[in-house]
Amino acid sequence: MSYTLDVWYYRDDDVARPANVPVAVTSSSELQELLEYLLTHEQPHPPQIVARERPRIGPYDEPDTLIKVAVAIPERQGALLFLSPQSWDPPADGDDSTGVYATRGDQPTLDSPTLYVDTDTKTPFPPDSALPIARILAALEEFRQTGERPTCVDWQESDVS
Repeated sequence: MSYTLDVWYYRDDDVARPANVPVAVTSSSELQELLEYLLTHEQPHPPQIVARERPRIGPYDEPDTLIKVAVAIPERQGALLFLSPQSWDPPADGDDSTGVYATRGDQPTLDSPTLYVDTDTKTPFPPDSALPIARILAALEEFRQTGERPTCVDWQESDVS
């Protein structure tokens, strides 16, 4: 089974679509087009992605998982933040995991870009979160195929969301 990804992002040429209406991504080629668009059009906020067919939770019927994606245009790198159901529920006794995970790349270098989970507050991803855009695409494609946190990239728990 593959999932429909609902993606909230900004498009200058899409004035007919209200900002609160996501774009549906249903194929690998559409996902690749989305990332290419993000690499050529700076976003005021990190795009948010949910798998439409996953369960919805809580009093506001919110998606149980969410991915935020940030890209550094000139460096062609990106980072993902994965929020799972555990991040909305109180932790079980003795469980200190957050349910919030950021990608983990190699050790940061001097030319690693600063990527932001939240651009308004300038909340950065962990410094070693940046990955080549091809790995970001592979992770998002795996999410589109499985609806689960991708296993093709490494993750680290994060305290930012």
